[in-house]
Amino acid sequence: MKVLVFETSKDRAKLIRDLLADYRYKICINYGGDHILSQIKEDRPSLIILNANLKPTSGITILEKLKKDPRFRKIPVILISNFNSQELARKVKQFPNVDYLEEPFKIKNFRHMVERWINFRSLYVN
Repeated sequence: MKVLVFETSKDRAKLIRDLLADYRYKICINYGGDHILSQIKEDRPSLIILNANLKPTSGITILEKLKKDPRFRKIPVILISNFNSQELARKVKQFPNVDYLEEPFKIKNFRHMVERWINFRSLYVN
């Protein structure tokens, strides 16, 4: 199972990689948010972990593109944000197969969310 991580911080990307190392997922990391759709098409991930604060394109804009594209709309996404925003949480809820996680988050909750989406993906989505 591949997990594709779009993250601006190398430290946070390393933390995510370390948290998921026990599960033996293949972790692919993109630090700049460049060529996102082509990377998703090439890597064919089971799950995408997306930082809401990516630059130059924001995570929410990327999420909107993913969910509008029929090739990618079934891929589950965990959107991580380091600020509390009710508006962002409401916006995320309108998309299917998306969870919103606010930092700082509990490691147990993060791992559970990842495992749930990976299991869902392997059981129900081709």
